Amino acid sequence: MRRADNVFQSLSYEPATTTAHGVAHGLADTYAELVDVELPDALGSLVLLLKEREAPVWKHLDGRRTPPLPTKLVVVVEDDPAVRELAVAMLEETVLDVVACASAEEALAVLGKNADSVAMLFTDVQLAGEMDGVQLACLASRNWPNVRLVVTSGGAGDRAAGLPGKAVYLDKPWRALDVLVQVDQAVRLPGPPCP
Repeated sequence: MRRADNVFQSLSYEPATTTAHGVAHGLADTYAELVDVELPDALGSLVLLLKEREAPVWKHLDGRRTPPLPTKLVVVVEDDPAVRELAVAMLEETVLDVVACASAEEALAVLGKNADSVAMLFTDVQLAGEMDGVQLACLASRNWPNVRLVVTSGGAGDRAAGLPGKAVYLDKPWRALDVLVQVDQAVRLPGPPCP
């Protein structure tokens, strides 16, 4: 373990075009208290990432606070509405803005329009539509190599073997911390720019 304040390196964010974003407002003091606590490396990184999103980007105008600008996107692809809402609720508390899709086709449209803004694709294997999450991950890997790929399933079976080498596979039910570690990696270790 190491101190959380030694883990963080400065990040630069580019504004995305969405309006809903980020960490619940007003939690900067809570994160500030956690920075001086001994935490496991992964958790310390996440605390600092959340603190970075909240504290320095607030602007004071006429005595009122304005919300921080949006950053990069995470595209959540899940055909089960309850699981999709759970993933979105969790990911909205990170530095990434969330776009939710019910099918691979919807996700491809988002990726095509926002290629430079997407940091992570979080998809289930089994999806509505003609394409599944493995096919989506393969297309995304070829066309958008800068996007971190996280694929999840409760029973992918042999389909998981078809995932591209850079994809991370998480069994369902996934743990929130495992997903948040992937967000941290997507932000801290972005891939090469889109071709």
